[in-house]
Amino acid sequence: MGVVILRTSQKITGVDLIELPTEWPVGPVNVFLIYGEKLTLVDCGRNIDSAWRQFNLALKDRGLTIMDIEQIVLTHHHDDHVGFLDRLVYLNPVPIYAHKNCRPYLTKDEGHFAGGTQFFINFYKEFGIPEEVSNELANLKDWNQGLENKLYITEEIDEGTAIPGLPDWQVIQTKGHAQSHIALYRSSDQVLICGDHIIKHTPAGVFLEAPIHPETERSKPLNQYVDNLKKCLEYPITITLSGHGEPIVNTHEFIKETLKKIEKRAQRVKGKLENARKTGYELLQELYPGRYEDALILLASDTIGLLDYLLERGDIFSEKEDGVFYYFA
Repeated sequence: MGVVILRTSQKITGVDLIELPTEWPVGPVNVFLIYGEKLTLVDCGRNIDSAWRQFNLALKDRGLTIMDIEQIVLTHHHDDHVGFLDRLVYLNPVPIYAHKNCRPYLTKDEGHFAGGTQFFINFYKEFGIPEEVSNELANLKDWNQGLENKLYITEEIDEGTAIPGLPDWQVIQTKGHAQSHIALYRSSDQVLICGDHIIKHTPAGVFLEAPIHPETERSKPLNQYVDNLKKCLEYPITITLSGHGEPIVNTHEFIKETLKKIEKRAQRVKGKLENARKTGYELLQELYPGRYEDALILLASDTIGLLDYLLERGDIFSEKEDGVFYYFA
């Protein structure tokens, strides 16, 4: 039986945390073993040899091997959470449970990726980025999630789904960081396994993604993220096990502080639009002078999120002119 032991000496029964290297600035990624009716792995590390070796050593330390894992649950589709999934299921073809929006990334859907490239070309142009730069940025998008082979979800999960072998856990939809994001909650001891929805040591990135179906309206990930943070406040949570960093023991306070920081950043954006009319790109340049060039994809995603947040509340307005959106307060 797995046990997560915290610095507070609090114990979480039936769960093991395994820390794996990512070789990224965010630091190691956490994956979890849940000892339910079926031994369940929550997430897989990056598809790098160091993570795969460390994972197998961690299993060995627990008297386990790859062949003991009976099913896999994915919190979302990002590289560091699905990377060595195909290595694992090649050796042990167990069921995979994930949100339906993981599907095009796991199946390496070229049609989705081509549509995504066109979506971002159009988005960057509407954002006010020059056409030649828009085309270049859209083609820099990395659609590969570290997988070498096509993989198929055994069963799609979403809010309220019952996962076989995990009767004590419920699925909570937590879109924002990704459009495929879910969390797992156990009410008996108020434990939340949250993926990258909440991270203690760094802000959880909120990323714009191309629609799964091209004809649908684009997502507004910061609005989703805020709504889903507030949703988590409705659950009594004793401990949150995050995809990165330490467990969080004061989850509600942490969420409230995160919401305050988002509001503060939004008000800064609103201030720059008072008595002014700017494109998203012009605003981004003002918000991040001297450093936006090297992170334009991430910062455009961040900025449109804040603009969506203010637009939804009626704090700012937008109008489209010659194919470009302008924002004003």
